[in-house]
Amino acid sequence: MSRNAFQRFLALTRPHRWRITLGVLLILLASLLTLPGPWILKLIIDEALPHHDLRQLGWLLVVFALLFLLRGWLTLVRNRVLQFSAMRIVCDLRIRLFAHLQTLSLRYFDANQTGTVISRITQDTNEVYQLTNGFLINIIADSVTVVGVLGFLFWVEWRLALAVTLVLPLFAINYLYNRRRMREESRVHRDNWDKVVGFLHERVAAARLVKSFTREAAETDVFAHGINADYSNYSRIVLRNTRLAVIADVLGALGALIVLGYGGWLVAQGAMAVGTLVAFNAYIVFVFPPIVRFVDLAAIFQRANTALENMWALLDTRPDITDRAGAQTLPAIRGEVEFRGVNFDYELAPPGQGRPRTLTEVSFRIPAGQVVAIVGPSGSGKSTLINLVARFYDVASGRVLVDGHDVRDVTVESLRRQIGIVLQENVLFSGTLEENIKYGRANATREEVQAAAAAANAHEFIARLTDGYATMVGERGAKLSGGQRQRVAIARAILRDPRILIFDEATSALDTQSERLIQQAMERLMQGRTTFIIAHRLSTVQNAGRILVMDQGRLAETGTHAELLAARGLYALLHALQFQETA
Repeated sequence: MSRNAFQRFLALTRPHRWRITLGVLLILLASLLTLPGPWILKLIIDEALPHHDLRQLGWLLVVFALLFLLRGWLTLVRNRVLQFSAMRIVCDLRIRLFAHLQTLSLRYFDANQTGTVISRITQDTNEVYQLTNGFLINIIADSVTVVGVLGFLFWVEWRLALAVTLVLPLFAINYLYNRRRMREESRVHRDNWDKVVGFLHERVAAARLVKSFTREAAETDVFAHGINADYSNYSRIVLRNTRLAVIADVLGALGALIVLGYGGWLVAQGAMAVGTLVAFNAYIVFVFPPIVRFVDLAAIFQRANTALENMWALLDTRPDITDRAGAQTLPAIRGEVEFRGVNFDYELAPPGQGRPRTLTEVSFRIPAGQVVAIVGPSGSGKSTLINLVARFYDVASGRVLVDGHDVRDVTVESLRRQIGIVLQENVLFSGTLEENIKYGRANATREEVQAAAAAANAHEFIARLTDGYATMVGERGAKLSGGQRQRVAIARAILRDPRILIFDEATSALDTQSERLIQQAMERLMQGRTTFIIAHRLSTVQNAGRILVMDQGRLAETGTHAELLAARGLYALLHALQFQETA
């Protein structure tokens, strides 16, 4: 772990530093209480039993029991304190990551799989929990135990202790030799696993699509390929950890063999009592097993190191869309929208490198309260226009103005809270119908919710449901039909009472009856508001006050339905083609 990463990790623990300090003290106390045990065994063997001193034997057993009980209680308190701190750190980190995600621009989500993003908040933070809790407890307890026992052994019999310590450098060599490969393999595993989780999230969310194209077997094969792709790498990780543990275990056995061999020779020479050798052998149990456990701790550390690198990378990602210094709150607007020489591309080109643009030199002005339709072939830049109005992205050059205010000069929140968007595929969250309608205005009353639903032609079908507005809609509104979801989305927009409305293909995927109901709701909602309607079916936009015709990122034509037909340009061609298709 780099120094900067370690410092940032320590910063996470600052609010809980006193609990962690208390936990460390309890670890030290509990570890120190393990040291007298073997020495009590020596006293029993060398003094109490040879002299048949039952009184001394009794006191030694009482002290041993008290030490055991006290150590158990300290361990219980220690684990409770550190587990609480570790979980609180992880919870705070998850909240921080999620809050940071809310600040990131759409470019970040365009470039990263949903499963990978979710993995940062779930899997990676869990590795931090293991680092804060399991790693911290064991590394401190085992280190204190090893150092304390070795110091005690040198005091008891320095020659035998020196012989034991000759084995210890071999443990360090065993770990250092494999450390770099462990870090690389851990990082590869996390990358592979992120891809698998991303794929899994996409396919579970698109279960209806998978089944409609009978792709179950094919998707299973792709998933199996992703799992198996990491099989060799993860097998190397398991094999390496196993080899480390086996070598450490063999070294531990070698240390014990040295104690028994050299210690037995000292006893045979009369230079050491039998009880001392037994105590020495018991102390060795406190030295080598913890060192063997360091191998497992190293694996935990490497996984946590990779996880922290991933999370720092996310937290260091800066949003493309931010409030400028001195940005003003946008006052209540009338709804005038103007584009002045706007150029834009979704992918940021490197400095000095030109590339085809999504929008090129787009200019127009929409008076407040006008209904505007945006039409054109697929990929012509229709949705891009509304993305720039809502400032989901920033222009490469030019200006987007709302009531004369450059959208980059006002706060994002004050701009978007005056804009309502209804998409072709609106997302409803798991929860009740009322919660979804109130999503844009959480303090709305039940009466206001019902009024908005009525205006959206949604109240009637909601009232027929057993639980009415308390009906759970399921994930992404799965328990509702497409038309019902759209009407709920319109009710959500009505309740927000925006000055600028955006309908992005809001009726293109609906049956005739649902479309008629939604068209009625849209007409009510559009009254007195600046409205942008994106549509492929030109029959739905003929009554618009103005039509913008986009073609390959440029504004090809503008005018009313009648004016554009008379101009015999692209709009007239698209209209003729659609008329032929429906004739």
